Amino acid sequence: MLLNIQVLRAMAALLVVIVHLEVLGAELGAGKTFFNLFAVGVDLFFVISGFIMVHTTSHRSVSPGAFLLNRLVRIAPLYWLLTLLVFALALASPSLLGGTRADLGALLRSLAFLPHLRDDGTMRPVLFVGWSLNLEMAFYLLFAFALTMPTVAKRIGLGVLLLVLAVAAGVVLNRRLPAEVRFLTQPMLLEFAAGMLIGWIYPRLPKSRQLAGFAAAVGLIALVALVIVARWPLPGGWPVSLPPAALVVLSALVAEKGGLMLGWRPLQVIGDASYALYLTHPFVTQAWTMAATKSGVLTPLTAPVLMAGAMFSAVAVAVAVHARVERPLGRWAKRQADRLAFTQAAHRKVNLRQETSK
Repeated sequence: MLLNIQVLRAMAALLVVIVHLEVLGAELGAGKTFFNLFAVGVDLFFVISGFIMVHTTSHRSVSPGAFLLNRLVRIAPLYWLLTLLVFALALASPSLLGGTRADLGALLRSLAFLPHLRDDGTMRPVLFVGWSLNLEMAFYLLFAFALTMPTVAKRIGLGVLLLVLAVAAGVVLNRRLPAEVRFLTQPMLLEFAAGMLIGWIYPRLPKSRQLAGFAAAVGLIALVALVIVARWPLPGGWPVSLPPAALVVLSALVAEKGGLMLGWRPLQVIGDASYALYLTHPFVTQAWTMAATKSGVLTPLTAPVLMAGAMFSAVAVAVAVHARVERPLGRWAKRQADRLAFTQAAHRKVNLRQETSK
């Protein structure tokens, strides 16, 4: 396990949690624009994802089908469970969920990781933070195709090329494409490509204690820069989050190679539970926001305490969900997938015997 990557996962998830403290923070004079700066946690997640896919498949043979099944087993169970929970809440008490409605078509598209345009003009699934998982799944499909290449370098080359071509098509064709296709070809896909390139560089990184200290300093500066400038658009609406996000990840890896790593247990635990934190925190932050506003306790004086309480509660819930729900659910899904693979292999053997006996 790469300890610094776990820390970055924790930081990425915590940054996203801050985004959804905006109502509580508004009492301090901070507007939505300020809190949206912290959405760059998703950019970090995407670069990390590109790196991890290369890192975990480079030293073993993985078929495209096995890769996709493994990713589905890892990502889908908790997301599907929480999506169904949101749908049930929308059925029982629509007023709690704002723009989310109990639409069966939207539910099915959400469970299938297919983007769809809401009535409010946003491209959000039933569990709204799942929009990033739609992009993740699109990346996994491209990466699975790249796994057909015989060498790691060719896999990475094809994967990066496919991502660049997808973004180029989205830019060139733009309004001629359906909204869902535009969403799936947005420039954020290039962050997966950056992560893949880092995965190719990683084995070649030097092991230097002196360089590790320099990398750690660069990484901290890049993290601050990511939050400050990542929402600045270039012409055409292109974000500038990719370079600092990639530099943060690369710096963390260089530091760890040189023996400088952050093994502080609380951050490692949050890193382990980062996926659960990403998916569950809206439930917690919304509960704190509703309780604070309805009770009338939200004031400029209490806002910092309420924000800290919401953050701590979100982490506590995520750690519990990770241990009590996500991991057992994942183990169950893995057993079902293994059983399915075993059954299919047995059927293939039977069919092969029947063919050879003719």
